[in-house]
Amino acid sequence: MAQATLPPDTRLLLIDDHQIYLDGLGLTLSNLGEGVIIDHAGTARDAELQVAQHSYDLILLDLQLPDSSGLSLLQRLRDIDPVAPIAILTASNSPSDQEAALQSGAAGFISKTANGQLLQDAVTRLLFGEQVVIAGDNQPLDRQSCARELGVTPRQLEILDLLAEGLPNKVICQRLSLSEDTVKTHLKALFSTLNCHNRTECVAQARRLGLVSF
Repeated sequence: MAQATLPPDTRLLLIDDHQIYLDGLGLTLSNLGEGVIIDHAGTARDAELQVAQHSYDLILLDLQLPDSSGLSLLQRLRDIDPVAPIAILTASNSPSDQEAALQSGAAGFISKTANGQLLQDAVTRLLFGEQVVIAGDNQPLDRQSCARELGVTPRQLEILDLLAEGLPNKVICQRLSLSEDTVKTHLKALFSTLNCHNRTECVAQARRLGLVSF
């Protein structure tokens, strides 16, 4: 997206225990605009104190901190400030980490391999309310690898594709030469794996995780 103009009092909190990366990240994001305030925290305790003291427009959070996991801290920060969007910025390329973060309410999941311009664009989009997912090497996670990591079988991937086309169970049965009971069993397993309650939620979550690309 084109670089949008941010309000001069926009305030960000960067949470990471690697000082060199934190310094570089702060320098990169300082180009977002004049007057943008960027705070740093190297521990979960420091982050909680800062969120209690200030109102943030966006929080970028690493998954691994010396005194807490990122996901545990995400929940605590949401208790302190339910409004501030929190995105995960991590070296992890694990689809299960991505799924856990999004299921926990993260506004985004961004790989640390993202270059400066891509990172600035992602942060701007997050600040304007979009959900952003950027996998390792700035590419979507490989669908087959993602499926294996999540425990989604090749047959269930086929069902997901047909589900995304909006096809009813009977047509899916015909396309895949399966009984209706078998399709229902696979759907039940998919709903459980993707933490969904209906077909629409299932397709939306599958797209978000890179299991369905259309």
